[in-house]
Amino acid sequence: MRYEGIPIIDMLKEEKGSILVFSHENPDADTLGSALALYLFLKKKGKNVKVGCKDKVPHFLDFLPHCEEVIPLPTPEVFDTGIIVDASGFYRAGTEVRAIKKVRIDHHIGGEFYSPYDYIDPSAPSTTAIIYHLLKTWDESAIDQEIAECLYAGLATDTGFFKYSNTNADTFQMAKELVEKGADPHKVYVMFSERESLGKMRLISKALDTLTLYEDGLVAGIIIYDRFFKETGTTYPDSEGLVNFPRSIEGVEVAFALIEKADEGVWKASLRSKEKVNVASVAQRLGGGGHKYASGCKIKADSAQSAVELLLSAIREELNQEQTQLQVQCPA
Repeated sequence: MRYEGIPIIDMLKEEKGSILVFSHENPDADTLGSALALYLFLKKKGKNVKVGCKDKVPHFLDFLPHCEEVIPLPTPEVFDTGIIVDASGFYRAGTEVRAIKKVRIDHHIGGEFYSPYDYIDPSAPSTTAIIYHLLKTWDESAIDQEIAECLYAGLATDTGFFKYSNTNADTFQMAKELVEKGADPHKVYVMFSERESLGKMRLISKALDTLTLYEDGLVAGIIIYDRFFKETGTTYPDSEGLVNFPRSIEGVEVAFALIEKADEGVWKASLRSKEKVNVASVAQRLGGGGHKYASGCKIKADSAQSAVELLLSAIREELNQEQTQLQVQCPA
């Protein structure tokens, strides 16, 4: 990846007005780590900058430096520049964000494009990886321990703590540099992965009771009903990562977690793939998006059964397409 002569760096260097760096709704470590790292860096550069998110910082991310400075969105302020990170467009904020100049920094394929200042790199393992190279190009000496920790958190979690297929030698080199700048791998892992509540354990139990195999074992899914949150004293952020349980089953190529969002009247589908199936294409068929191996969408349906049927239909289309491509590449 080459990051020399990037328009967004020149634009931010010259920006004299107000800047909002913000994450997508229901934040994960990559979006919030990216937003906080860029926010802290711009503050060091003397910029008039704020960091925002529609949702409260979830428990599993409350260790990120300066996360208490995240302002709730929407806000009545109109910013000179608005920068959304790790998202396919401003709509992913889940609320209105008013900015004269719109910018997107992301590692997803597709999405909305706003200006020459957008920076999209689908080859990057995480959006924090893009942010790191941008900041490193601008002024590496300004990347302190707090910024490094925010960046490392996003890099580590979006690579499954360096287990996913987006992990390569460059990923480890980046992690090494961030650790040298002060990021603590053990702390990030413990704070992110080993602080679960008893309520979440009970939520996992209820979710696993719904575990079902489809398509002769190629697909596995769980359903998390809104009542499960009420019965266990948990909230939507506690569903983070539960899709990895069906994904871990031998023989499964596509896994999903279907989560009821009663307040929005939709079912949120979180999709994961091991290797053969592009779940970003599955999500796109249903109005969502993401990466080849991790994506999501929202499904408007009046029941879990209807939502599952719509989701399985989109998955079958992709399975059939993958099979057709394989037959073309390897004819009998």
